[in-house]
Amino acid sequence: MEQTQQQTLQNLGFEIANKAIENAQLLAQLSTLQGENEQLKSRIDELSKEGVNND
Repeated sequence: MEQTQQQTLQNLGFEIANKAIENAQLLAQLSTLQGENEQLKSRIDELSKEGVNND
């Protein structure tokens, strides 16, 4: 295989690896946000119940 083709394949390999890392980071962020979202939902439910009790 020509050197240019090898270089192109190597570059594509690096690009794929970088995208995989980026995807893993985004999945971790998503997971964190989903957890925070659940906590906020629970807190909203608690506050709503307290509001009903105070009426």
